[in-house]
Amino acid sequence: MVQRIKVGALDCLCSMGVRKDKIAYILYPMDMLADWVEPASERYGTTIVAVTGMDWQNVFSPWPAKGVPKGSPDFEGKSPEFLELLQQKVIPGVESALGIGEDVERSLVGVSMSGLFALWQWMVCDTFANIASLSGSFWYEGFLGWMEGRRIPPKSGKGYFLLGDQEPRSKVKAFASVGADTQAIIGLLRSAGIDVEFESVPGNHYSDPIPRLDKALAALYI
Repeated sequence: MVQRIKVGALDCLCSMGVRKDKIAYILYPMDMLADWVEPASERYGTTIVAVTGMDWQNVFSPWPAKGVPKGSPDFEGKSPEFLELLQQKVIPGVESALGIGEDVERSLVGVSMSGLFALWQWMVCDTFANIASLSGSFWYEGFLGWMEGRRIPPKSGKGYFLLGDQEPRSKVKAFASVGADTQAIIGLLRSAGIDVEFESVPGNHYSDPIPRLDKALAALYI
């Protein structure tokens, strides 16, 4: 049974898995997951919490940057505030409502801008043991340089990265660097001894959203 838990402006669609000690938070822009979370939690044996209702443009941007494509609103760089919201409100509220104890392994799954956020937060804290970034927006201004200029922290968990094979062919110049940027980031993580899996799949940025989520959870939990 899917439970809907409200945390401020956020809707959390929750389905309990067989094991209460594993929970996957999915930052997703659409409410289309309502019919997916329950069978997925059964299939992968983990509790799933799909979080929707975010200010997608801004809460997943780690620092202010010019909007992309040209003419788009600028990014406001509110990731630190959103991470604090997750840590202090969303996670405690959801896990208390679900009756989940303190000894739990958390994973974070993000798509596009929330895929960028998933990796960013992994580099600055240990709230989530594992991450999956699907078509992560690693083209974001300054992000690759930020990764290259910092010490990659040790991680005992796993990172899963997926990219559509047509995404580097974007007509938007900034987006077209995503293939090279993703590979550079994966190289940095592997050089730091982190368990990383990368998968190239057919399609563009918007192709096959549910099958790609299934690939992410299969990589983390099977």
